[in-house]
Amino acid sequence: MKKLLIFVVLFFLAGATTKTNAQDFSFGGYVKFFAHPNLNSPYRLDKLGTRLQLKAQGSASEAVDFFTAIDFNNDLADSLNPGKMRIYPVESYIDLFLVDWLDIRIGNQFIFWGTTNWINPTDNINPWDYVNISAEVEDYRVPVTAAKFDFYPSDSFTLEFVWLPVFQANKIPIELPDRMGPLAVNLNSPELPETKLANSQFAFRLSSSLPWFDYSLSYFHGYDKNFSLYSETMFGQNPQIFFTPKYEKIDIFGADFVTTFDKFALQGEGAFFKTTDKDGKNIFVENNHLKYVLGADYYFSDKVTLNLQFIQNIRFNYDKTTEEKARTQNGMPPDTAPDKTEQSASAMLKINSGDFFTVQIISVVNLKDKDFFLLPILNYNLADAVNLYCGATIFSGKESSPFGRNKKYSRFFLELKYGF
Repeated sequence: MKKLLIFVVLFFLAGATTKTNAQDFSFGGYVKFFAHPNLNSPYRLDKLGTRLQLKAQGSASEAVDFFTAIDFNNDLADSLNPGKMRIYPVESYIDLFLVDWLDIRIGNQFIFWGTTNWINPTDNINPWDYVNISAEVEDYRVPVTAAKFDFYPSDSFTLEFVWLPVFQANKIPIELPDRMGPLAVNLNSPELPETKLANSQFAFRLSSSLPWFDYSLSYFHGYDKNFSLYSETMFGQNPQIFFTPKYEKIDIFGADFVTTFDKFALQGEGAFFKTTDKDGKNIFVENNHLKYVLGADYYFSDKVTLNLQFIQNIRFNYDKTTEEKARTQNGMPPDTAPDKTEQSASAMLKINSGDFFTVQIISVVNLKDKDFFLLPILNYNLADAVNLYCGATIFSGKESSPFGRNKKYSRFFLELKYGF
């Protein structure tokens, strides 16, 4: 409701602006039909419906710009609200240009950090929707309510400050077995951080551009967007185990760089995640860890680009044998304990024909378990303002592996979009 109120305020601002500065106002949007059949038997439709998005943007004055977009979404396959219209804002913000050395954006917005592709250890502001990955960013990334300040102390430096008054988590399904041995399993409601000033999140990023090298240093203070799953066993006449998702505090120190030469672009990005499990003894919380990505783009031509990356995650104060034993004692499957060091690789191929179609293929594979994620997308321009998107999100691997556990969410997607 609060986000919808933001949209309404901005929309009325847009209407007021059209009366005095019609040349600074634009209105548009799109209509989209979507069908997402699941790739697992019985091949049900995960999503089927239409979406109308309306956009308005313009200037109220030389110092104030605005943008707002709202979705009217009707998903016939939505199990919770089949055939019911959902109305929600996507981005709705105001830009303020009060002085030359400062830009301010306030409202619902996307804020993406990092230089590597798809896997970004420093990109910790906007949550992910891991179930609805498809062709458009707004389907699998979640906008946040934030105030963003961009400072320009010199021509070569930019300092960003982001304040997040409301916590928003990654959208990850929580699934548990009906029973674990003789114990009945219960899932408690997630424990979310209380919305108050003391629980606000914030982030800084210092970016700099040199003649041959771009880099940034960043810091995020807030809550982990992935839940920690606590368990508690209650003994008695009917022994039960209770699982409670909780969101722990976290501090993330990051850095990234990119440089280009000839037909190559080299990127690197890494972050140290300081969690509440400082000594590694809390099995419910992720240990302190370092995650980094090293990659390169090769431009075969203006129309074909290949990106390859190596990813590593290193946990500190961690012993897998001890972790497995503790998980068993707390009613948790021991095969869910990760390794101390994990390596994976990713690849992305882009082919752009120019006026007619674009092909993008993204893949990520964990090197130990050989489980993988694959996302092929074809965007075909049928006519002016009419685009056809088709592709698939494919998870594969052993059931105990990270991607294998998500095999049930593999789906094909077909979307027809008309922009106006």
